[in-house]
Amino acid sequence: MNPQGGNKMAEMPVKSLLLNMGAPMMISMLGQALYNVVDTFFVFHIPDTAQIADMGDKAINALTLAFPIQMLIMALGVGTGVGINAMIAKNLGRGDREQAYQTGKEI
Repeated sequence: MNPQGGNKMAEMPVKSLLLNMGAPMMISMLGQALYNVVDTFFVFHIPDTAQIADMGDKAINALTLAFPIQMLIMALGVGTGVGINAMIAKNLGRGDREQAYQTGKEI
C-alpha cells in the first residue's frame, strides 16, 4: 500500500478494509446504545417529589417519547452524510476531482 495516501479502497484487502473503516462506526453505535441504556437506568431512579408521584416512571415515559425523535434526527444526519459521500465517490470514480470538491464544499 502506498504510504503517501494512495487509494486504499483499491489496494487494501477487503477484510482489513472492513475492520479499518467499519470499526469506528460500530463503536459509535455501541456508545449511543449504551448511552440510552445508562440514561434510562439513572432516570428511572429519580426520587418522587411532593407534587409528583412515580417520578421515575414518568421520566421513562418522557425518554420513550424522545427516543424516536432522536433516532429520526440521527437517521437524517447519517442519511445525508451517506448521500453526500456517494456523490463525492461517484465524481471521484469518474475522475472529476473538481466536481467532487464542489460537492463537498457546497455542504
